[in-house]
Amino acid sequence: MPSPPRRRNLRGHGALLRDEILAAAIRVVDGAESESEVSLRGIARAAGIAAPSVYAHFADLEKVLEAVAESSWVQVSEEIAEHTAEATDPRERLLIGCRVYVSFARRHPLRYALMTQKGQIPPAARRALASVTRGLLACRGQATAGGSDLDSDRIAAALSVALHGVAMLHRSDAPSLWLSDFSTDDVIQTLIDGATLQLPDSECV
Repeated sequence: MPSPPRRRNLRGHGALLRDEILAAAIRVVDGAESESEVSLRGIARAAGIAAPSVYAHFADLEKVLEAVAESSWVQVSEEIAEHTAEATDPRERLLIGCRVYVSFARRHPLRYALMTQKGQIPPAARRALASVTRGLLACRGQATAGGSDLDSDRIAAALSVALHGVAMLHRSDAPSLWLSDFSTDDVIQTLIDGATLQLPDSECV
């Protein structure tokens, strides 16, 4: 059902319209099976505006999808922060964060695909992935050490790649091949344990 026509924003409220377009784009992406189903016309219709109005805020569809990806990285970071806020054990905090990350990818598969496509890495993505390094440093008892090191960065990168693999498995029938005898959570816990075991002086083992 097409969205009802929206009222014109007052002068100086252009940022509000941009936010409305972005929110509409997220709804369209979440309702699509593939990127080919997402169009500027469909996004404009969902926002209740004429298609040409989108161009005042986004140069083209690619720019809209880049904004969707950036917003999604912010969202997953906020969800991780919310769910880990009360955890006091470093390993448990890292485990919860990884669970939330994979859960987000499963709930929003097309958005996750946009978030991890080749291209410029948005600042929000770097901040989200840096949280993995911070989690590992906390496991080593260096939560406030003021920076990471090459070993921690390497281990965090390996863990992030493995989590991405788990997330992408659920976009196909592949889980039945690798996860027939184990749950996703079993695999995530194993990845966490493998990563923390590589840390010198780890407090998580």
